[in-house]
Amino acid sequence: MLYAIVTLLGTLCLIFLLRKHAHGFGLLDRPSRRKTHLGEIPMIGGIAIGIAFLLTSLMQYSFERDLFALFVCCLVILLTGLFDDLQEFSARSKCAGQVVAAVLMTTWANLYLTDLGNLWGTGEVVLTNWAVPFTIFCVIGLINAMNMIDGLDGLAGGIAAVAAMWLGVAAEIEHSSKDASLLFILASAVAGFLVFNLRHPWRRHASVFLGDAGSMFLGFVLAWFTVDITQGGRSDFYPISAVWVMGVPIIDTVHLIVRRIFLRRNPFAPDRRHVHHTLIMIGLSETRTMWLLLGMSALFGAIGFFGWYYKVPEYVLAYGFLATFAAHCVFMQYWEEIFVFLGIRRKRLAAKMQSRQMAKP
Repeated sequence: MLYAIVTLLGTLCLIFLLRKHAHGFGLLDRPSRRKTHLGEIPMIGGIAIGIAFLLTSLMQYSFERDLFALFVCCLVILLTGLFDDLQEFSARSKCAGQVVAAVLMTTWANLYLTDLGNLWGTGEVVLTNWAVPFTIFCVIGLINAMNMIDGLDGLAGGIAAVAAMWLGVAAEIEHSSKDASLLFILASAVAGFLVFNLRHPWRRHASVFLGDAGSMFLGFVLAWFTVDITQGGRSDFYPISAVWVMGVPIIDTVHLIVRRIFLRRNPFAPDRRHVHHTLIMIGLSETRTMWLLLGMSALFGAIGFFGWYYKVPEYVLAYGFLATFAAHCVFMQYWEEIFVFLGIRRKRLAAKMQSRQMAKP
C-alpha cells in the first residue's frame, strides 16, 4: 500500500513537472483531421507513468535479475514511443522497437508462453518449438491493441488500470506477491495519470495525453505480467482468463485487422472504425462511450477472473470468448440494420451519413 501511494504521488508530481516543459520538448498533440480535441495537449502521461512505475519498483525490489530485465525492456518501449511522439515513426520503425523488447523478454528474462491450457476440451495446447515466436507475436499484438484503443480521454488508461487490478488480485490469491505488488504499483501510476486524463465534473476534457510512449508501455507491461502469472508454475491462472481480462482491446483490434485485410487495406493504417467511434456514431457522447467501454472491460475481467477462481473449464471460457468476438463483429457490421429491426431510429440518418463519409478511403 505504501509503495502504491508513493507511485500515485510520484506520477502526479512528474506530470506537473513535465507538463511545463512539453512545449519546449515538442511533446504536444495537435488537432488534425483524425483528432478532434481542442488545442495542443501535452503527451507526457506515458513518460510520467513509466518513470514512476520503474523507480518505485526499484525502490521496493532493487536490481533483481528479472526486474532488471523488465526495466531494460520498458526503457526500449518508452524510447520507441517517445521518438514516435516526437517524429511520428513509421509502423515498421515502431514494430522494430517492439520486437527488440519482446525478444529480450523471451530470451533474457526467459519469460514466454509454454502452453495455452485446455482451450478446446481436447487436452493441453502445448506450444513446444512455437513458444518463443508465439509469445513475441502476442506481446507485439497486445502493445498495438493498447495503442489502437487509445482514442478517447480516459479509455486506454482506464482499461489498463482495470486489467492491472484483476491480474494483481489473481497474483495475490496465488501467493505471487511480487507480481501482485508490481501490478498494484502500475495501477496506482495509471490512477495518477487519470487525474489529468479522465473526464469528470471539474474537467470537461483531458489536460494530458498518454502518447504512443504511454499506450505502448502499458501494453507491454500488461503482456509481461500476463505471461508471468499464467506460465512457469508460478500460478494456475488460466491463459484464457487473461485474454478475457484484456478482452476489449483484443476484440477491437483483431476485428479491425481482419476487416482491413479483407478489404485489402493496410491492417495498421489508422481509421475511425474502432468500437468507440461506432458508439459515438450511434449517438452516445464521448464520456458515456468511455464509461460504457470501461464497464465492459471490468465485466470481461470479472468473467475471466471468476471463471478461473471457480474452476470453470477453460474450453467454456474459450468458446464464450469466441462467441463474444463473433457478436462484436456482427454488431460492428450490421448495427444500423439491428437498430432499425429493434425500432431504434434515433440519430440514424446522421449516423448513416457519417458512416459513409468515414468509409471513404
